[in-house]
Amino acid sequence: MIFGNLGNMGEMIKMAREMQGQLKKIKEELKNENFEIAQNGIKVVVNGDMEIKELAIDPKIVDQNNVARLEKSVKDAVSRAMKDAKDGAARKMKGLTGGLGLPPGLF
Repeated sequence: MIFGNLGNMGEMIKMAREMQGQLKKIKEELKNENFEIAQNGIKVVVNGDMEIKELAIDPKIVDQNNVARLEKSVKDAVSRAMKDAKDGAARKMKGLTGGLGLPPGLF
């Protein structure tokens, strides 16, 4: 019965190859998908490839006496944008894997 299981193995390999193709497509889509956060006068746009595409600071919030607050606001906005991008990528991947819980980077 060893040869009977080979058919299943071939089917699994075929499915894995199809998933790889779909993952490549999703990665390309994510590169073009932007996640934007605007808060406290800071605007950050991150793509699904975790690249910062835009960072804007409203000049009204710049105060030489409060640089620490500005730095914290930038850090918080970037962190939120990155989290949104990661969550968006996870949603797309979950749709592909059917919620199998496969580890990131498997393909």
